[in-house]
Formats: sequence, C-alpha cells, structure tokens
Amino acid sequence: MNYSRKLEPKYKSILSQSGLLLPELSTLASSAEGKELDTQIKKLVIEKNVLAKPTAQSRQRIWKKLIARYRIHDGDEPLVFWWRLIPASANSDLAQLGALRWAQHDLLLRFLWNEIYFPRRNMGSAIQSSDLIGFIKAVDTIHPGRRFFLGCSENVQVRMAQHFLLLLRECGAATGRKNKLLATPPVGKNAVRFAAYLARRERPGSSQILQHWALSWWGASVSKADEILREGS
Repeated sequence: MNYSRKLEPKYKSILSQSGLLLPELSTLASSAEGKELDTQIKKLVIEKNVLAKPTAQSRQRIWKKLIARYRIHDGDEPLVFWWRLIPASANSDLAQLGALRWAQHDLLLRFLWNEIYFPRRNMGSAIQSSDLIGFIKAVDTIHPGRRFFLGCSENVQVRMAQHFLLLLRECGAATGRKNKLLATPPVGKNAVRFAAYLARRERPGSSQILQHWALSWWGASVSKADEILREGS
C-alpha cells in the first residue's frame, strides 16, 4: 500500500488543537441536503458562511481543517452515509462518529488508537503527553504512523500527543484535565451503525469481518465486535 498520500503535508494538521469540530459538523449537517454533498458543504462554508467566520481567510481555514479530518472533498459513499447520521447524534456519539470517519484515512490516528490507547485503557493509572510519547517510542512496530510521529520535532510530538488525549476525552475514552485516565466508553448508536457499515462495505461476506478495525475500535475483542455488528444491523 502507498502510504505517502496519507501523510501529505496538507494533512499533517490532523491532530490539531480544534479537535473534532463537532459544533461545525452539526451546523453544516443540519443545513446541507440533496446531491453533490461535497460541493454543497463547501458553498455553505465559503459562500454562505453558515459557520459565521469573520473573514474570507478564516472560512478557507476551517474548510481546510474539515477536509484534513473528514475528506469531505472526496464525496465517497461512506461520507454520505456518515453525514446523514450526524443530525441524529449528540455528545460522545457524535464524537465517536467523527473519530471513525477521521480514522478511515488517517494512519497516525489509527496507530495511536490501536497500539497505544487499546492496550492501556481501563488500567487505572492516569497519563499525560510525556507518558504517551514514551509509549510510542517503546512500542515494537514498523507501522508508518509511528514512523511519521517519531519523524516530527519534539515540540510537534508533544502537541500531537496532547491533542490525541483531548480527542479521547471528547469521545468519552478518557477523563481528567492535565492527567487523563483512559477508559472504554459506552458506544453510541450511530457510531455502531457506521462501524458496521464500514465493515460490511470493506469486507463483504468475509469471515474476517469481526476483525475489521472499525468494529474493534471500541471493544478490541471478537465478542464485543460481534455485539456491535448485531446492534448495527
């Protein structure tokens, strides 16, 4: 697989301070309708300014952030399915839904979630960004997400670690302010639906469907994935 496109410079801001942009997603999803979703969303942001940005530059900036996280410009079928779930989602369910869409295209986020968060959730000890960086350096894998992270400067590593912990908190997967306690959150109904949709779409009829990353995202076990798959039917 060619990983270079996944980590292009314009996508390196993916773990940025503004996180999942949940208010923006809710506003746009309640305003958009009809076909050509990607074109329509861009018009809402840039021309109609439904996000109430003060300048043309700030409109362009928020549009680039939405692209970096959610690939709205791709206009694929999963985007349309995901977008229709947003108005009926709230709080941590919407955050989980956003994280799943984000992770479809983001190797760094998938690496951090699968290799760092999963093994340490529910362990009862709080961590901060320096601990997270230590875990990343210690994990034994050639995953391109790890290579990308370690190839960044120390300051960028700290920012990405901090923002990943904040993202976990948004999704209900961590609690606390400076120090974060990792936990397995209740899975939202629409996050379940989207995970099941991705698994069936990407592995139709496969005996490995229960090991699909989106289904194991919250439970990390076959039994939990099976439960999620049945709930998402």
